[in-house]
Amino acid sequence: MGGDSRGDQASGCEATEPRGDSEAEVTTDRAPTDPTDGRHVKSDAERLEAVFVSVMAGGSPESVADADWGTNDTAEHLPNEIELPHYAHELAFLPDLTEPSSTTLDYSGPNVENTDLQTDQQAKLVAVLLQHEEIMIASGNALPPPAYGVVCDIDVLGHPPPIKQKARRTPLRFLGKLYELLKGLLTARLVSFSDSPWASPIVIVLKKNGIDIRLCIDYKRVNAITAIMEYAMPLVDDLLTEIEAYLWFCSLDAASGFWAVMMTRRARKISAFVCALGHFEWLRMPFGLKNAPMIYQRMIDNALWGFVQPKGGWASFSEKMRMAETTDAKDRAGVTEASVGPNETPRTKFDADRALSTTESAVATLVNSPLADMYSSGEPDESSLVPVLDRRSFVDDICFGSETFDACLATLDRLFSRFRECRISVSFSKSLFVQRKIGFLSHDVSAAGIAPDAKKAAAVTELPFPSSKR
Repeated sequence: MGGDSRGDQASGCEATEPRGDSEAEVTTDRAPTDPTDGRHVKSDAERLEAVFVSVMAGGSPESVADADWGTNDTAEHLPNEIELPHYAHELAFLPDLTEPSSTTLDYSGPNVENTDLQTDQQAKLVAVLLQHEEIMIASGNALPPPAYGVVCDIDVLGHPPPIKQKARRTPLRFLGKLYELLKGLLTARLVSFSDSPWASPIVIVLKKNGIDIRLCIDYKRVNAITAIMEYAMPLVDDLLTEIEAYLWFCSLDAASGFWAVMMTRRARKISAFVCALGHFEWLRMPFGLKNAPMIYQRMIDNALWGFVQPKGGWASFSEKMRMAETTDAKDRAGVTEASVGPNETPRTKFDADRALSTTESAVATLVNSPLADMYSSGEPDESSLVPVLDRRSFVDDICFGSETFDACLATLDRLFSRFRECRISVSFSKSLFVQRKIGFLSHDVSAAGIAPDAKKAAAVTELPFPSSKR
């Protein structure tokens, strides 16, 4: 990721494999025909619904539930054929956004209240959390606002022809689930419909119960030609060193991790994926891209240590982003600065949506400007809040401790202030605030020492003795 010619590598049309590959021929099949072509639809969600209705027109839910197209021609993996952790760096899991997300922060939950705290200590902790409530995300699946000064770009090393794989056949019994997932992603503005010459296929992975599924994007071929981002990732042993010397601990989980990072124009095109219901591209950084962990780790490291800031400072960039988001919000509502004059009327919602589909949003324009990437165009950070911690995070998992309650709470307060400056959100429900014992990187951490997580260890200690030579 990185490079100077962001627009060049996302252009092109048909795709072929480099010569000499055993799979030299790459199909150039187009995405499924869009039944909304030439029709007026009001939103991406309605466009998706029209495609879904068109695809399902051949049968009722009852008749397609048991449809069997054969495993040789469908993108379906049985639970004994694939394990999700094995493909964590190659498959982008499509999150399930079909369930409504909670927006209420519960300050009486076990991650906030505990019997080790005195009444006045509990009140101090809640006061700090309330002070920084704006950076808290109640649900772990909610979409955080984009972080400041960081973008995801994909450098495919000058690979001339875009890789365009065909849409794999999806068993009809899974199309309803696919539709609901895509609808949630479109509504949350995590993805949009795409006209990219790039296309990676989706993969259906059955969970161990053989019923539930995970929908993923197969980025193996895109990752194979992506220039690796050289950035040192932390070692788990280093993060656990001497942490048991503390008496009070905090464990924070950055909300929805990679989704806080916006995609450049080039990255959006290269990240495009295709399925039975259409051709889509990511607006936020997904899991599964080769350099996604390094991009996110660098962002958190910078927040903790304060190396660089956007050119002009955090406040200046924050104001630019605020103005861009305000402009986009007005456009989505059918109102613009040009439509509020005394002799003009606001545009209709349909006109606004149609204009948005053909023009780049103000936020996207800012994301693709030189100011967006502080690591290539920023300046030394002069914030008085840094450094916050004396240790690194592990991607989106942050753990720290102190010898006293007041010191631990003060560190938490400084860290929240820093996150607010960088616009990094915290998953409230997944974080533990000023506790005697926490879980961190599959370990139980307390003043008594570090021990393996009992549930994780049980997978090994309770493993049945082999009954055959296989």
